[in-house]
Amino acid sequence: MLSLLMLASGVGLVAATTALWVQGWRRADHRFFAGLISIAVTLSLFSVVAWAATEIAPLPLTWVLVGTLALLFALRLYRELQEPPPGQRSS
Repeated sequence: MLSLLMLASGVGLVAATTALWVQGWRRADHRFFAGLISIAVTLSLFSVVAWAATEIAPLPLTWVLVGTLALLFALRLYRELQEPPPGQRSS
């Protein structure tokens, strides 16, 4: 279980590094960048949350709950990072 969480953190680090590299491109798709950042933040944050939750209650339901929360968090972050449509001002 610990190796799975370490792998998730490593994938988050790779996604963050890739996002920084992609940001250097002039014509990089903003949705791709937002997706990479969303993956990086979610995996980094929720690997720690999953570790703490399974230390407290090592049940399969704990994994389902943390996974569901991570997915909802990632989707929300992805939507927030996308550029607004043309003609719509940001608040």
